Amino acid sequence: MSEQKTDPSWWQTLPGVLTGIAAVITAVGGAIAVLHQNGLFGKGTSSAASSADHREQSPSAKIGPSAPEAPKANSQPAELGEARAGHYAFKLLDTKVEPYAMDKDGTPKKLALRLSIRVTDVMGMSDYVDRRTIQLSVDGAQLVPENSINFAVYDRQSVDTEALFIMPTNASAIALLLGRPEDTVTRLPLHLNLNTNR
Repeated sequence: MSEQKTDPSWWQTLPGVLTGIAAVITAVGGAIAVLHQNGLFGKGTSSAASSADHREQSPSAKIGPSAPEAPKANSQPAELGEARAGHYAFKLLDTKVEPYAMDKDGTPKKLALRLSIRVTDVMGMSDYVDRRTIQLSVDGAQLVPENSINFAVYDRQSVDTEALFIMPTNASAIALLLGRPEDTVTRLPLHLNLNTNR
């Protein structure tokens, strides 16, 4: 008596189908990740908005791209007072330079730099911002804010803060250092007019 071969039931082919579906999902996810890293998602800023942001800046401060020093890996270049570092987006809203300490003849020997900054959580990670997240580089020296900075930025929310730095009057290379040192730090160069009316 000859044995008859029967077709395998669909239960026997189910693992193969699941393996195929998993491979397709993995490939699509990898392609999306590569496209996201190359900046093809979330770059929809209009030129009109950029020019409006440029007009908002204080006349005593000009902010724009320059490259005295390269930022750390994974940081993005700053344009028009905006920068991205890790899961934060930073926007410089206002800049004020004021005399802080005076010589006997009335000449300022130190300046107070007050920066108004908007911090936005762009990745829904809800975290704290402190004095390590907003620092200043002045001619290679790294300064922390003189004022206390410690607040939470919740999922997709924005918080406005002020950072106060004391610096010498002869400072030349000035840049904001934005982001956590253990994460990603972006340099935002500041072109300040330190000879404003004092």
